[in-house]
Amino acid sequence: MTSTEARGASATREFALALASGGLYGATNTIVGHPFDTVKTKMQTQSGFTSTGALASARQILSSEGAVGFYRGCLPPMWGSAVYRSAQFAVYDLLYAEAERHPASLEHVPGTDMQWRVLGAGAVGATARTVLESPIEYAKVKGQTNQTWRLNEVYRGAGLQWARTGPMMTLYFCTLSVSSSPSTPLTRDRHSRVGVRTGLFDACKRNGYASTPAGQFFSSGGCALIGFWVVWPFENLKNQAQAGKNWLAHARTTGLLGLYRGIVPGSASVFLRNGAAMIVMQKANRLITEMGLRD
Repeated sequence: MTSTEARGASATREFALALASGGLYGATNTIVGHPFDTVKTKMQTQSGFTSTGALASARQILSSEGAVGFYRGCLPPMWGSAVYRSAQFAVYDLLYAEAERHPASLEHVPGTDMQWRVLGAGAVGATARTVLESPIEYAKVKGQTNQTWRLNEVYRGAGLQWARTGPMMTLYFCTLSVSSSPSTPLTRDRHSRVGVRTGLFDACKRNGYASTPAGQFFSSGGCALIGFWVVWPFENLKNQAQAGKNWLAHARTTGLLGLYRGIVPGSASVFLRNGAAMIVMQKANRLITEMGLRD
């Protein structure tokens, strides 16, 4: 599961609750991370920023556009991320819960303490997010680079979006799920709710990392950061395509190091927004449980 709270007996209800808490996750994610993301996107794609560092780019945005410049293009992800992020968590939670009916999915991936259902549910959840996220990311990049977006182009760069989001989110789910200690045998009894121990925060919970807000912040932010570092070149190329540039030519000329341009503000964005958003989502899930909505 994507929550430290024990789930209820209804997978459908859990799906709806995950949509609600995931929506809060997405909104917080945008508010916290968008300024850093704007600096990163401009450094990668916009003339006048492609040869300056992160601090110089931030100063240039502040002097030419004011503080509001850091939030240009934020409206699409502000409402959109609440949709695609909640969908990603909701799809993951639904498939994760339903997989308990299939014993084979509860077996561990060889050499790890991660169940096959984590890998499968993570991959499908990430793909669902990609379908919804591509048009939103396109509109966001256009706004950040002061361009006008066109409806017939909203899926420009969608292939690169999938190449970035699919592995990134699958790795995020899997990283949070792999444990460094022996796992507790799964109990199918939903009323005892022991099954939650094999969920998304299994490793963090069993090692005590997610028992506090600080632990939730660093666990979520750190795992998201690892996933983003792995797929960073696709993030760069995706932004090139969505900004209307020739991403293939860019890939040929910029070199591997160039594909990691903007990684400093981008990393700050990923770490801070995912850490803060996870705290908000965990508090929302705790409130849901206290209100008895999972009973």
